[in-house]
Amino acid sequence: MEKAHTDTGARRTRAVFLDLDGTIAAEDRPPAETVTAAIRRVRSAGHRVFLCTGRAPSYIYSAVEAIGFDGIVAAAGGYIRLGGRVLYRRLLEPETLRLVIEAYQRNGKAVFLEGEENMYSLNSPPSYKTGWPAVSGPEDFAPGGKYAGQWVLKFTAYGPVGPERRLLEPALAIIEHGRYAEVVPAGVSKADGMRRVLEALGIPRQDSIAVGDSRNDLPMLAYAGIGVAMGGSPPEVLDAADRVTGTLAENGVASVLEELL
Repeated sequence: MEKAHTDTGARRTRAVFLDLDGTIAAEDRPPAETVTAAIRRVRSAGHRVFLCTGRAPSYIYSAVEAIGFDGIVAAAGGYIRLGGRVLYRRLLEPETLRLVIEAYQRNGKAVFLEGEENMYSLNSPPSYKTGWPAVSGPEDFAPGGKYAGQWVLKFTAYGPVGPERRLLEPALAIIEHGRYAEVVPAGVSKADGMRRVLEALGIPRQDSIAVGDSRNDLPMLAYAGIGVAMGGSPPEVLDAADRVTGTLAENGVASVLEELL
């Protein structure tokens, strides 16, 4: 069903939600100055801009945070910070985390557990030079373990999803990207994160804009008043969007912000 949109020229506060990887930057590189400047102009004009990323808070790097946002929706919707306040966090339950670690220990697939304070690697092959602390077993997160009290919000597993799917679903939702999959608690999504932010700010859904390029962006593009896909996005992302902007190399985010706001 096509979404109804209001006049984009009207003078009112809008909430803009921007994906990170493939949208404002890539491969841990700093965003282009054109993109940074456009985001800051939008905020100076009185609109609210949020980073809306699949990355957990601990995986968001300083060059992106330095842009300046009104808040972040991280861990694909499992963690929300509004200003300096944590508005929402949804953790992997301890028993679920235990089962996940045990399952991936058995199948040997590389997994990165994404936390609020740190990233952790399980079965990480030598080619992954992350420097993240290693997980030796579920006891690491149990009381008295070396990571006791440290929260895990989601995880990324490399390789095709196989028999472990029966363990993960329905308590966890799987977002498959081909060579890897993101796994989050059921009900978590970027769209749900947007909803929580908009309700906290009192901004109508129709006054929201979302920009993304990946399968984990599909819910937010469908939920936003205006959903914008980056040029070169997968076909299903392009189909879900109301409009398409330029690629990352073409500073597509800057273009769409200037056009819409």
